[in-house]
Amino acid sequence: RGTLPSKASISFTLCAGRRVLAWQMLSRGVLMPSVPVPAAGIAVWNIQLSEAIGISISLYDHKVGGGAGRHGDPNADVYAVIARPNNAILAVADGCSWGPKPRQAARCAVRGSLEYLNQKLFDAVDKPHNTQDIVRHVRMSFDSAQKMIIENKGTTTTLCVAVVFELAEPKGENGWGLCVVSVGDSPCFVWRNTTRQVVEVTSAAHEGHNRDMRDSGGCLGTSVGDEPDLGNLICSFALLAEGDIVFVTSDGVSDNFDPVTLHEGATTHGPSASPPVSLPVLTPDQRQAGLIANLTQVIRGIKPQLKNEPIHAWELKEAIVKHVIDVTDNQRACMESSLKSVDDPELSTVERRARELEFKEKLKTMGGKLDHATLAVYEVCRYHNSCA
Repeated sequence: RGTLPSKASISFTLCAGRRVLAWQMLSRGVLMPSVPVPAAGIAVWNIQLSEAIGISISLYDHKVGGGAGRHGDPNADVYAVIARPNNAILAVADGCSWGPKPRQAARCAVRGSLEYLNQKLFDAVDKPHNTQDIVRHVRMSFDSAQKMIIENKGTTTTLCVAVVFELAEPKGENGWGLCVVSVGDSPCFVWRNTTRQVVEVTSAAHEGHNRDMRDSGGCLGTSVGDEPDLGNLICSFALLAEGDIVFVTSDGVSDNFDPVTLHEGATTHGPSASPPVSLPVLTPDQRQAGLIANLTQVIRGIKPQLKNEPIHAWELKEAIVKHVIDVTDNQRACMESSLKSVDDPELSTVERRARELEFKEKLKTMGGKLDHATLAVYEVCRYHNSCA
């Protein structure tokens, strides 16, 4: 599970789609096409469809004392969604730690991977013809990402890249395929409208192991000198039906569905190893099942009374974003209140330290995880236009 069978070979044809031109008004009032310099093989970005969208937000608390922004700035998460008439590429990179260097690593990872894929999948003479070709190209795009990170002095980042494509010969009701390559803890999920269930395509990366929110398990960039850590690199494949929704997230999203993070259960491993006595201790499999159950419940809750009505990509995105904001609200409010309280210049050192400890104990009772939260979403269907 989570890897491509050695003899799997499903054929397809990829459509590159129309190029989108930007227009500029000349002094004589004549509209002429302006061809922007392509970035990662795409001429025009920021063209969104309701079926192919993404978002990246900060769940961290706001700074106090007149400082602008939030703690954790700059946001080191990066995403991209490219949708063409019968295929799509989704990518999410989560820079490890805070600051400009991890953000640089994440940007380079996404751009390096997409530049490689847009050339090899569409512009190259020898285009891929089966799933093995797709997986090989996606895996090799990680080498391009690694090279760009080192050349641009980034540090470390996770990377998950998913390629969706229409099959030349449908397998029953499944007329589409999904190939995913991932390193780190940025997972890929599929919502199946027919069964109203969520499946994690990248579950093999942590199967049988407890999640550790302090360790991504692998990364690109300068993990060991100028070499990456490919400890949990995996290649995954899944069949898709039209109407399924593929979504790739950073751990700032997935961890906020984790029953341990939400204080619905406990673990004997990692930062939550000393749980309240009242919480049941979960095995890794139970913890994964709880995450999927929570995610499924939130998505089903979009249309609880309309079980035969399909859920769409934009609805899924909004529901997930609302959930991660809601479950971290108390922590965020507590942090902001704490910072204002201990910032009182009239406090002695002892009093300030006592208040800090009081708020620290209060935070331990609150579920949720403050982080950057990123989501790239694609609804499987044939498109008339392209977007990125």
